[in-house]
Amino acid sequence: MSGNEVDLPRVEYEDIVSGQGQLNKDIYEKKSSKRGICFEPGDVLFGKLRPYLQNWLLPDFKGIAVGDWWVLRPSGISPEFIYTLIQSPKYQTVSNLSTGTKMPRSDWSVVSKTAFAVPSDMAEQSKIGEVFRELDYLITLHQRESFLIMTPS
Repeated sequence: MSGNEVDLPRVEYEDIVSGQGQLNKDIYEKKSSKRGICFEPGDVLFGKLRPYLQNWLLPDFKGIAVGDWWVLRPSGISPEFIYTLIQSPKYQTVSNLSTGTKMPRSDWSVVSKTAFAVPSDMAEQSKIGEVFRELDYLITLHQRESFLIMTPS
């Protein structure tokens, strides 16, 4: 581990809001020296251990993915589109065809051989990803509003 990796934030499964792709804490305040896979802004993190838990993240910062993550580094494909793709029913079905019983993990040899429809235009990919992220944000906002209305004061 190089000197500048020591100060990078660590992302673990426990730091993610399952199914929402959001951090549940300020990971910069965590003190950890655990080893993992370095990721860059725009990489997509997909939790391959127990994929049905839906641990994923599209970070806008550099950090270390600790645990069983795939760090997907898009090449010629919009990161926003990849992030949307890993949440799709088809990807979720394929990623859950896992190996192991006690600690099931997504099987890259299965996932990597699966054909997914991807628009050839990068701008279109980005737009699709942005639309779905905005929808996710609005749904989360609406859920919070509903919770606040139902919470007695």
